[in-house]
Amino acid sequence: MDTELKKLVEDCLQKLGAESFKREVKSLLNKDNEKDTLTIIVNEGIHPASPIHEHGEIYVASQGNIDFSSKEIVEKEFKKILIGVAQKLKSKPWKKVYLVPFGPAVLSMQIKLLVYRILYIETIDFLYAGYGNYYDLDINLRIIAAES
Repeated sequence: MDTELKKLVEDCLQKLGAESFKREVKSLLNKDNEKDTLTIIVNEGIHPASPIHEHGEIYVASQGNIDFSSKEIVEKEFKKILIGVAQKLKSKPWKKVYLVPFGPAVLSMQIKLLVYRILYIETIDFLYAGYGNYYDLDINLRIIAAES
């Protein structure tokens, strides 16, 4: 590796941190394969990230603990997070959206509904089933609604 490239990698690692740097590099590598695909990680840092559930471009909706000290604070934080997600969803015509529902279940539900309201597509939901088992659940709710 030439010295300029090595310096660039070291600077990126220093500025972004190892996890963010890895995510950005993976996202760049996946761009051509899944250029119209977005993975939304609802809350990063609560559970360990895994490349198994990273498809296309990665968007982290929130990180770390959310303040639940009052209803007003929760609503304010959720709205801020949801506005960021909405802006990301409107940034290009996504054809597929994966949802990694780490963090508060209510926030994951709100993001799932927001994806549908903006893009009119269902999310593919990541499920950790325990014992090292992971699934991408692609359930078409329109079919269930129509057939029931």
